[in-house]
Amino acid sequence: MSSDERIRNRRSFRSPMFYIGLAMTFFYIILGIWLLLDQSFLPGVPREFRTVFNAMVLIYGVFRGWRVWADYGKPAE
Repeated sequence: MSSDERIRNRRSFRSPMFYIGLAMTFFYIILGIWLLLDQSFLPGVPREFRTVFNAMVLIYGVFRGWRVWADYGKPAE
């Protein structure tokens, strides 16, 4: 098997993983924004803890997006 053929096979396998990672990135970012804007969600939790949780979800979403781009978004060399 030539080197080019192995690269093509690996990229075809990674393509679905790129889209799943991208979808999860958007999910975490949208979840963080929604929780930040919807003050009626989790009414028993103090505002400070809810804000910290929202920030952590948003930061994780950005980190996940960066990892997806670093792993799958770059063109093959």
